[in-house]
Order: sequence, then C-alpha cells, then structure tokens
Amino acid sequence: MRRLLGLLLLSLLGCAPQVGGGQTPASEQTLLLSNGLIQGRTVRLKGLEFSLPGVPLVATTAGERLYVGFPFQLLVYEQGQLENSLPLSSSPRFIKGWPGVVVGLEEGVYTPGRGLLRLREKALDALVVGDQIYWVDGKSFFGGSSLLSEGAYKLVAGDERRVMALTAASAFIYPDGRSISLPEEPLAAVVVEDLYMLGKRGLYRISASGLRIAFQPGDYSAIATDGESLSLLQDGRLVRFNLSLGGL
Repeated sequence: MRRLLGLLLLSLLGCAPQVGGGQTPASEQTLLLSNGLIQGRTVRLKGLEFSLPGVPLVATTAGERLYVGFPFQLLVYEQGQLENSLPLSSSPRFIKGWPGVVVGLEEGVYTPGRGLLRLREKALDALVVGDQIYWVDGKSFFGGSSLLSEGAYKLVAGDERRVMALTAASAFIYPDGRSISLPEEPLAAVVVEDLYMLGKRGLYRISASGLRIAFQPGDYSAIATDGESLSLLQDGRLVRFNLSLGGL
C-alpha cells in the first residue's frame, strides 16, 4: 500500500502545478549534485542527461550512483538507468552522499542496506561514516545513541578522519573533543580533511586547528563533494572548485 501511495505521489509531483507566494515552481527547482544538477525532472550529471519520473524532494550522488528521494521512496540510478527502488517510511527532509548515504526522515534517519534508525528527537542534520551515524537536533550532537556534546548544533559534516558538529559560531571536532571558532554562521558544510563552509559572504576553507586557509567570495546556496572536488550552487548554476579553492 505504501509503495502504491509513493507511485501516486511521484506522478503528482511530476504534473501538479505549485502555487503560493514565494514558492519556486517544481519545474524550475534546482538541486545540487556533486559534479551535476537536477533541474525540475532533468538530471545533468557527468555528461549524462536523463529524466526522472517526477520532481524529487532531495538528491545526492555517491560514487557512480545517483540517489533521488520522493515521498515514501528512494530511487537509485547508475549511468542513467534505474537500479533500485527503496521504500521510505515518510517523505525525506534531507539527504547526504559524503562520505556515505544517509536520508533524514521525520522519525529518524535511513541508510541503504541498514534501513531506518529511529531517533528520540528529530535530526536537523546527519552523517554516516562507516557503520556509525552522527546526528544533531539543535540541542546536542550524537554518535548513534551516544551523546558526544551538548550545544546548539544544527549542522554536521565529516570524513573518515573526523566529524564536526556546527553551531552558529563554532565547530566541535570529534574525536578530538575540542572546538574551533567560525568566521560567520554556517549555511552548509562538508569536510574533506579540512572544513569547507558556506556562509553569507562566501566559501571558507578552515583547518582542523581553526586556521582560515582560503576564501572564495560569492552568493552560494549549496555545497557537495565527492572527496576530490567541490560543487556549489550559485543562482541555479553549477560552480566547481578543487580542494584548494581553485576554479575548475
């Protein structure tokens, strides 16, 4: 029954008009991918262009796979071909593909292969590294069910080496157990050894010791990485940088 409802919602997402002041029509929505974009239903990724069955709520890439989230359903594509359809227990609120795939839901977080981890609080952001899920709820930072630090954490980013939980002014680094100051309130972030943080003024590269290594001014609204380069969304356009913040 849930799968049938998901298919019905997919068809509605693909054809229903969106109304309301200030809302972007579904056909004009742009989602950022690492090395690509989804504009409405159209995927443009690494030289490929293909259409989805509807306008997705969230999307990410991991390796050669594309993950697109719809109500009650996560579709997995490889080389433009549908590879799998995974059931979700609700509509996805966010998704991440680096360093592993994790989907934020109302009742918890979902990872392909392991399913749903129910949480006692709603996750504002989450990250999966190996077998461990890290998440924040605006009041604390958790590793699975273990409390790692208390604070107004709203974002979490990391790689195989370290995980950072971000407040409006600082980042707590795990497993180091220390904090560094941030130059401004973060809007989004990824970690590839260093912290790459979006703020209102632009993109910052900050070391684990808190040193501001580089800065790229600009009005960026999203960031993604494959661990080798950075992809950013600026006015609906894909902008790419190497890890030294040089243009690609």
